[in-house]
Amino acid sequence: MPRGTLGGLAGAGEAFEGTTLPTWQVTGLSLAVMVSHVLNGSGALVFGLLAVGVIWTLHRLRGYAPHSRTTADLISSAPGAAPARAIRVVQFTAYVLIGASTATSVAGLTLVWFTDSNATPPGWSGPAISVTTVALAAALVAALPTRRLAPVATALAAIGLLAYFCVSLAVIAKAVSGAPQAAPSTDIEVASGSIEWGPAAILIALAIVFAGFEIPTTVNDRLASVRRPLGIAVGLVAVCATTAWAASNMATAGDFRYDATNLVIIVSDMFGESASLWLLAATIALTVAALLVLVWGATRVIRPATAATPLPLVLTAVATGVLAFALSTGSSDVAATSWQVAGLLLLSVYVAVAQANSRLDDSSTSAWAWFALTGVGLAVVAFVTGASQSWWPVLVTLIIVAAAGVWAIQSRKTLDNNTPPTPVTKPRPVSKSERLRRENRTS
Repeated sequence: MPRGTLGGLAGAGEAFEGTTLPTWQVTGLSLAVMVSHVLNGSGALVFGLLAVGVIWTLHRLRGYAPHSRTTADLISSAPGAAPARAIRVVQFTAYVLIGASTATSVAGLTLVWFTDSNATPPGWSGPAISVTTVALAAALVAALPTRRLAPVATALAAIGLLAYFCVSLAVIAKAVSGAPQAAPSTDIEVASGSIEWGPAAILIALAIVFAGFEIPTTVNDRLASVRRPLGIAVGLVAVCATTAWAASNMATAGDFRYDATNLVIIVSDMFGESASLWLLAATIALTVAALLVLVWGATRVIRPATAATPLPLVLTAVATGVLAFALSTGSSDVAATSWQVAGLLLLSVYVAVAQANSRLDDSSTSAWAWFALTGVGLAVVAFVTGASQSWWPVLVTLIIVAAAGVWAIQSRKTLDNNTPPTPVTKPRPVSKSERLRRENRTS
């Protein structure tokens, strides 16, 4: 059966009709987006609970419309669901924001790797590396078809995940053997100001960055399944994050911690500087994998259905590069805000998925209950994020969602007004003689 195009550029090496992606490649695409946050510890477990419901709703929607091309088409296939154009805008904005933040992380890690600890890199180096990284990622997305890009991203993400898992096991073994505990560094809850709002705010800050795991559904028409690959990816990240979290708490003196950000310091103290450099190399690998997949996913969100054009990839690269430059030259608070905005945007997409699932013909009480739960959850996350950190991410998210909805509705009205009405065919007048002949034939 013909499928939608996946090539970033015409002639990129992939046919206009693509084949079904293997499960392990789809798992790798989802894994690449999440694995860079493996040190968020308990946040992975909290997000895993949400992911179970999201995967269930995506699975049901895919059963209802298996040939829907993208995530937006999958959602809008249900009667009365959110318009596809609004979902595309929200999803594209979220992926570009995460991609820009990831590019700045690649730049920071690169400077740490190649710069002497006593030297101060020039101020232009961070923005330059961020923009260059985005350009290289876009070039790879343009050159490699999805069946070639997915294995690359999967391999990079797997290397990083395996490195963190093995190091965490080594730290646990060392701690059990009686090694001295490391001194605690600044906790994420203290750094983010979430400690005043207790564990709820801390867990939300740790969990929200995992949003984006659904990115393989941007090529829904090439997936054999949604439930299996996404479930495997979430499970792998949860296991590795839990192991790192346990290792960090076991090897660190002081109070209980919700994250595992001390793991890098612990590894350096226990195994020397060379071990921390290997861990840094693994971090660079998984961050590069995330950037590749995010540029790929954002491009597919806005990819037209019937034409192979480079415009979506160019738009994604320009938007991501400009934002990466702005984040590199701005403060760390601006970068943190971009993660919060992207997370809230994708949570709103999950609410739209739940609402579409509740509109299916065979919807059950559980579907409506999950829709209500996700709506309440989004409201709670938005309120806690605004009250504990800043209201700016919430305000920006509301503006983007509202603008996307208004644009989608207005576009639909414009399309309906420009569509010529279907002419009504009037019956041909029948003469009296013809009517009499018809009556004689039937009598």
